[in-house]
Amino acid sequence: MLEKAERELQRLRAEFNIDNIFNFFVTAYHIRDYVEKASKVPQHKLDAFLSDQDLQDCRALCNKGKHLRLTEHPQALTDISGGGYGMGAYGEAAFGEGEIRKLFYDNRAVDVRSLPDRVIQKWSRFLTEHGL
Repeated sequence: MLEKAERELQRLRAEFNIDNIFNFFVTAYHIRDYVEKASKVPQHKLDAFLSDQDLQDCRALCNKGKHLRLTEHPQALTDISGGGYGMGAYGEAAFGEGEIRKLFYDNRAVDVRSLPDRVIQKWSRFLTEHGL
């Protein structure tokens, strides 16, 4: 799954658009499912890793993209900052509208251009440290 996330990151770098943003964050967040089901990493270590702010942002982007309304953390991702096409709430505009640069999550900006690289680096390090 990490390899798929790395391919999604390459697509995102090549063409920064809402479809590639969505695909990257859904894939990257769900690496956790494979770690939980296929490895011997203790749950408390995985939970500690997933509490990292970048991984929490990845989770929020994944979940908000999949579920237009969040039941957990409904304040997450309340606005976007974009280019010439204007602004709107993430998940409420049609895919492909506008240029997204930052998402606002819990009253702070999340730079969606730099977050993917950090997420991949953290997952790579975590999996290597645990022999996966």
